[in-house]
Amino acid sequence: MIEQCAVEAPDKPKKKRVRRQKLELEYLRGLVGKLEQQMTQLKSRQREVSEVSTSANTKTSIWKGIAERQQAERARVEEKNQKLRASLEGQLQLATKLERLLRKRPRDEDVAELADHKRFKTLMMAPTDDDIFADQLAHVQRAHLDANDIFGGPEFMDRAASFCNLQVTDDSASDTGLAFVTKASSMLPFDVHVTEKAFWRVFAEEGPSKMSYFHEERLATDNLVARSYALEFKPGSFQTNVRGKQTYRKYVDNDCVLIMWKSRTEPIEINGVKLSGLRCNQVGWIVLRGVNLPAEDVQSGLIDTSNIMMSTSLQSYCKMTLDLQDDIADQELQVGALTNFVVNSHDVITDVCGKLINQVLVEEDWNLNGWLDNLAL
Repeated sequence: MIEQCAVEAPDKPKKKRVRRQKLELEYLRGLVGKLEQQMTQLKSRQREVSEVSTSANTKTSIWKGIAERQQAERARVEEKNQKLRASLEGQLQLATKLERLLRKRPRDEDVAELADHKRFKTLMMAPTDDDIFADQLAHVQRAHLDANDIFGGPEFMDRAASFCNLQVTDDSASDTGLAFVTKASSMLPFDVHVTEKAFWRVFAEEGPSKMSYFHEERLATDNLVARSYALEFKPGSFQTNVRGKQTYRKYVDNDCVLIMWKSRTEPIEINGVKLSGLRCNQVGWIVLRGVNLPAEDVQSGLIDTSNIMMSTSLQSYCKMTLDLQDDIADQELQVGALTNFVVNSHDVITDVCGKLINQVLVEEDWNLNGWLDNLAL
């Protein structure tokens, strides 16, 4: 009887995985079609704006005031459309990549035995809170050793470059076979000391406590923070409720400041869809370096040489992978919720965190450098 159960047990999960994969493919096909339609409509609107702009310019000599206001409004709309187009292009690329990678997955019956063993192992060896925090601490304590390899790629060679890109890559160590990698670079008009304090405040101190409805410090020093948290995130139409554990460490080297982290997040609800059995694992690095202002700015008289400030080069790398727990197979309503989360959250979270960081940067600049002396009276 025991042997019979051992042989027949994988049948039901196997069928559920096949059904879930088909539903995921159907969802992604629909999402790709929807995004392509939105791109077509956006391009059409941009052509219409361009045609109206050409027509209006011929009448500016008669209606100069009206034309100037119309031109300013068109410029604002055009800028908004360009941002929307870039966002849609990124979403379309991501959804298409997800669909293509999903098609390449091995057949469920070929990996059923391995998957069943993995689920059994997961249930039997679920880590405790102590295990999770110990693993996170071990990672951040040695993560600075990996920085040279991570930021040694060609995209990070130009420290003055500005970009923020989300990519989907293959990852055999992930339950889904995928990893979501975000790489970013920018130049901030604040010195490195201001930037260091501001980012540490946002990531390790004030930011989490302000945004969380549950917040428990596990460990807190000047350079190391570990915590459990739960928060509701509602920027615009995107809504999510998550809980998790995270550990941050700040490491000061000779020529740079490193902020490193490892986190484990469980989405509870995404846009009204209840979730369970899904865990997001994330590791990340931020490198801050002081950069001297260009000599031409000083020579041209734009900068007061008696109090020269430095800018800060920021480069970041973040990788997220997913763990699928045993009970996720029974929740067909979750299909598409995760894709929506990944596709839509990148721009939303970047925008929200960017506004918070900008606010704290200004505060720290006032605190460290003084601001009354810089006012033009």
